[in-house]
Amino acid sequence: MTNKPLLSVRDARVGFTTVRGVVRAVDGVSFELAEGRTLGIVGESGSGKSVLVRSLIGLVSATTGVEVEGQVVFEGRDLRKLSPADFRRVLGSEIGIVFQDPMTSLNPVTKIGRQIGEGLRLNRGLDRAAADRRAVELLSEVGIPEPERRARQYPHELSGGMRQRVAIAIAIACAPKLLIADEPTTALDVTVQRQILDLLQREQRQRGMAMILITHDLGVAASRADDIMVMYAGRAVEAASTREIFRTPRMPYTEALLRSLPRLSDRTHTRLTAIPGRPPDLARRTGGCAFAPRCSYRTERCDAEQPMLTREGGHGFSCFHPLANGA
Repeated sequence: MTNKPLLSVRDARVGFTTVRGVVRAVDGVSFELAEGRTLGIVGESGSGKSVLVRSLIGLVSATTGVEVEGQVVFEGRDLRKLSPADFRRVLGSEIGIVFQDPMTSLNPVTKIGRQIGEGLRLNRGLDRAAADRRAVELLSEVGIPEPERRARQYPHELSGGMRQRVAIAIAIACAPKLLIADEPTTALDVTVQRQILDLLQREQRQRGMAMILITHDLGVAASRADDIMVMYAGRAVEAASTREIFRTPRMPYTEALLRSLPRLSDRTHTRLTAIPGRPPDLARRTGGCAFAPRCSYRTERCDAEQPMLTREGGHGFSCFHPLANGA
């Protein structure tokens, strides 16, 4: 393993032009990811998590009404400078992605086996028979019973958990070096959520992949991620190792997210702690801290200035009044 990061993102920005102005869904986010590590990107709905990651892999691109800026370096190659053909090859063979809803990411009129085998044929040069055999093997690897029969079925014939396992099989088919899981347990019941997360973690460790896990639940990231980046209003507001985030959060927003987690020690019917207020309107951003209207540590400076991400050792935070170490 080298000292160079597998993925390096610098000053990523995404803006959408609307009738109400430009919405800065991602506003100057930078991070690095090393080989074999898992980065959890955490935040409320609308914080910019999915837009950030989708922009990195070209699913949000610079078109009319969309601004995409920043540098994305994967294994020493700037993905934004690759030709469309080279970019597709990287996505097909070196970067895999599991989306939130497999019913929209899977093709409803193509059999499961063919969907898994398509990437193998395009990126690994397998013929149809070999790709079909490998598809069955992958279905077995991700824990789907009767893989030969399931390979001949269509997505609507499978349960939600099975469909998500199929999506994982497609993502890992070409042995990628980076796996992106975008809210992979959405709409699944708690038991199936655990199974899917366990499967992702097992596959990652067995294959030595790096992984980006996008979630709104810090509890999920706690046991699955090596490092956590907390996003709010399109910005990274805290970034550190998972242990540091839970032991000594510095950003009040991170503290609020932690307080909102349910605890096994709570009595039955204990009300969850909610974060007061609402996320900001990104089309009407002010010059101050975006979290200030919801923050109990708010001062006049917070309303007037936007705090930059400050680092103390390996712990980054964006706040004029960070929580004390050990708080």
